[in-house]
Amino acid sequence: MSGYANIFKPLRIGHLTAKNRIEVAPAAPFLAAHDATLTPELYEYTVSLAKSGAAIVTLGVTSVDPGHSVGARILSIGTDTYIADLFEMAEGIHRFGAIACCELVYPRYMLSPAEHVANLPLEEVEHIIACFADASKRLAQAGFDMVMIHGGHGNVPAMFFNKKFNHRTDRFGGSFAGRCRFGTELLGAIREATNGKLAIEYRISAEEMLPDMTTIDETLAYAKVIEPYIDLLHVSRGLLETHALLPYINSPIYMQRGHNLPFAKRFKEELSVPVTVVGGFDLELANEAIGSGDVDMVSMIRTVLADTDCVEKARLGNLDDIRPCIRCNSCINSTHTLFRTVRCAVNPVLGRETRFDTSVRSDTPRTVVVVGGGPSGLEAARTLSRRGHKVVLYEKTDTLGGLLNTASREAFKDDVLSYLTWSRENVLRDEAITVKLNTEATPEIVAEENPYAVFVAVGAKPYMLDYSAKEGKVVSATDVDEDEIGQSVVVLGVGLTGLELALSAAIKGRDVTVLARKPYERIGEKDNPINMTCLMRMLDEASVSFLCDCAVEGITDEGVVYSKDGNIEVLPCDTVVMALGLETDKELVESYSSHFPRCFAIGDCAVGAGTVYTAVHSAFDCAMQI
Repeated sequence: MSGYANIFKPLRIGHLTAKNRIEVAPAAPFLAAHDATLTPELYEYTVSLAKSGAAIVTLGVTSVDPGHSVGARILSIGTDTYIADLFEMAEGIHRFGAIACCELVYPRYMLSPAEHVANLPLEEVEHIIACFADASKRLAQAGFDMVMIHGGHGNVPAMFFNKKFNHRTDRFGGSFAGRCRFGTELLGAIREATNGKLAIEYRISAEEMLPDMTTIDETLAYAKVIEPYIDLLHVSRGLLETHALLPYINSPIYMQRGHNLPFAKRFKEELSVPVTVVGGFDLELANEAIGSGDVDMVSMIRTVLADTDCVEKARLGNLDDIRPCIRCNSCINSTHTLFRTVRCAVNPVLGRETRFDTSVRSDTPRTVVVVGGGPSGLEAARTLSRRGHKVVLYEKTDTLGGLLNTASREAFKDDVLSYLTWSRENVLRDEAITVKLNTEATPEIVAEENPYAVFVAVGAKPYMLDYSAKEGKVVSATDVDEDEIGQSVVVLGVGLTGLELALSAAIKGRDVTVLARKPYERIGEKDNPINMTCLMRMLDEASVSFLCDCAVEGITDEGVVYSKDGNIEVLPCDTVVMALGLETDKELVESYSSHFPRCFAIGDCAVGAGTVYTAVHSAFDCAMQI
């Protein structure tokens, strides 16, 4: 048994027994067909979640509405037509001993104005309740064990409870009891329609985090009213329709893990029904939270997406093999921002399970050389090894990891450091991979290995402006030592690298100004909006200054010379950090491609200033061709 013993204690949920204390939280992967039916891609994706070893697998965002299409690729259980599809899903989940759960929503009103929804005509309210009850009956017929009602994040049940928006004078409004009635009638209708065959999980926002909105004390009172109708309470926070609150629903790397735990603890203290919590948990923190008695269970999705075998690995004690989630939110950004199918930065198979079988080894093992030990080179080496090939990896420095060594230095980048450690150690202990550190490869040196293919993962060079300042005043963000920079710092560049460095320096007490060519409101416009919302808030809280709509004219011993509105100014500082992006060394890449007919450029040397996502995916996609 692993060191996470608290996780692997069974838990009674209504008439069900969960084999452990981990639930795969609901999320819409947008892998269903456009007509809301099941696809092979969605089936295999869901089965991979069940294979993780989690006790509960919850399908995300499934429509109960029989007559409305949201246009997104989500499942429906709004009519009998879909029962067969949901049966397939339940059967796939049960294969691995997990409880099959389904999150039900009424999508027509998910992001509608709350005041409109809370005051719908009575017959429409009763119709919504009937839709949930009928859908639950179909779920039971399809073989599901549990249903989740999403009453948090401003979804329909929360709209009716909110006293700011509910102005009804019928039985669903007015008093506190009236505002609770939509929830109690909904849950009671599900119990009656299913004859108690389905356990009921209810997700809430402990608080809605805006003035005049529902507070935790009000939510606690509501939870006590609905407690007789539910078997598991699922605690989150925030509102979907309020952009500033999205980081609390999908916490990025900058936020503390498990941020909802203190709120869930209050519900655990005051209710007898089991309580689960969501909010950036990994398995280690989940084990601690359960062991302390703060909650009965922990719900997570991104940790499982990053490694769809993670819970089973933990059960077997293979903790070092668990691939960490870096909380980059590539998954939620792909689906809920870009309206694309789900993808994961560190798990290149996720959402593509039908296209790749990583268990298949090559019929003709080869010798393959990887030049460069950054994140892309490490992913290529691991994938090639799994394919059965012998790998020789050249790294010119004494440490594997490339730019991730710099990117993981900040105090708020522990998740990246965990991934870097996992990536590096899994390569170093792989007997099929020979690592040659402190060895700067050349085409001639590589040719001595007689490789079948060569993967060029040499990264990219930082883009630097010309300057006349004395040595040491100007540094690159890719190799800056924050302990050696001065008290007053100017950061040039408003990509993630520059902004994260600015935040880190400010947290350490430096006076930091970020100088940008673009307007302030356009900063981060091409980046993940959830992450940028959180990062920009933290920069403001750390008193980082921004000087926007200006152009750098030079850097002198005095500081940064810049132009703005036709005027030339000097911004005095001790240190200038250039974070203006990367540029590929095309000649270096071509020196390999001209020597070797099977040559793959991967990572930054192929795409310029890339990300962990581009590094991992480019390496994996190319390695799977060998």
